[in-house]
Amino acid sequence: MNNNIYKYIQNSMINNKICRFNKSDINIFVTQIYAPLPDFLKKEYYYIIEKAVSIWNKYSSVRFNITENQYSADIVILWTKAGIKFEGMCKFKSIVASEFKSITIEIGLPNEKSPKHIDANTILHTTLHELGHSLGLGHGVSEDDIMFVPHKKTLCCPSKNDIDVLNILYSYPCGTDFKIICNDLK
Repeated sequence: MNNNIYKYIQNSMINNKICRFNKSDINIFVTQIYAPLPDFLKKEYYYIIEKAVSIWNKYSSVRFNITENQYSADIVILWTKAGIKFEGMCKFKSIVASEFKSITIEIGLPNEKSPKHIDANTILHTTLHELGHSLGLGHGVSEDDIMFVPHKKTLCCPSKNDIDVLNILYSYPCGTDFKIICNDLK
């Protein structure tokens, strides 16, 4: 195993432990867009969320499901003005014994007052990146990783590193210590 993969796994730890949802089906609720945007853009942005979900569903053992019921959702995706520093953010609302219970993901919308350029590619990349965090991935180690920062917004699918680390993380139970994984991978 190369050192970059060890670093990526370590970047994915919280308090040196695997933290993630402990179930194979994760429900996502996508809020309405209230920003003053044309309806065709709003539809495009909702479609982008669906596309990001289907991309991760292709590569992950976990299945994301978009739900119409916010109260049954594990993840709520909110639309926000793009800030000065970020196009999106994954907020862990509740973690119990290394298990994610509730996450909010914020996705930035175009905002003429922001120095950030937001377009369809940015929203797709940002959604993929933030959903990666919700799967338990930390920041990647190669600029070709969807989880790498600074973002390479032209990327539209997980890299081999992203998939390899995801598979390693899901081959262990929540709460597994980083040292155990390192010893096993030697």
